[in-house]
Amino acid sequence: MKSIESAANAQFRRWLRIAGMPRAARELGLTLAEGLHLAQAALAAGAAVEAIVLRRGADHPEIEALVAGFDPVLPRFELAPALYDRLAPVEHGVGLLLVLAPPAAEPPAALAADMLYLDGIQDPGNVGALIRTAAAAGVRHVLASAGTAALWSPRVLRAAMGAHFHIGLHEHVAVAQLPRVLDGPWLVAVAHEASALWELNLDAPALGWIFGAEGSGPSAAALALAQQRVRIPTSAAVESLNVAAAAAVCLFERCRQRARRR
Repeated sequence: MKSIESAANAQFRRWLRIAGMPRAARELGLTLAEGLHLAQAALAAGAAVEAIVLRRGADHPEIEALVAGFDPVLPRFELAPALYDRLAPVEHGVGLLLVLAPPAAEPPAALAADMLYLDGIQDPGNVGALIRTAAAAGVRHVLASAGTAALWSPRVLRAAMGAHFHIGLHEHVAVAQLPRVLDGPWLVAVAHEASALWELNLDAPALGWIFGAEGSGPSAAALALAQQRVRIPTSAAVESLNVAAAAAVCLFERCRQRARRR
């Protein structure tokens, strides 16, 4: 195991760039997965791990057993606590971090399976929650516009809690490509002037859902492309829901309707 003590170390500087720059995961083709849960998910999925990084002095009882499950030829690094803490996306991380190479994924072609399109959603926490919610609802693919937070950035990865390894993820997908990837209609969620979710028949063989950034909402191109605009009725106390909460309501209403008709 190689020990890294200096912040000037070239390997550390590379990882620090990934940790501190949301777009670096795309540029370098690498990401950082911190914590036991993500490491377990990566191991179970056979993810492409480039290196294992440990925090010196980490005494969590599960770390040693989990690390032993990875290929013994994988490079292992031990970081001084102050250096490790600069990489971890949360304060006082558990002390285990994986350097991963995200899989390359081309957008599907005319697939008859539910999809989610993220249209300019920039908050990593929301993007991670959307990926996690989509996987939980049985959505097969999440696609993202160029203006959406990098799907494999460390903070998105952590927020999704392992869902990345169970769903197809596709970045830099333009709205104009959507009709070619899904064999089914696209629905777009808006706050006003649309059909109420409860009034729609969502029992189609495949549906695509478009969610835009909070504040600005879906782009004009997405609104023009969608065959159906959908709103979630709410009380007058709030104007709209958080985008991840709105997606959960829509996706699980779809699940509810399909289950009821079986």
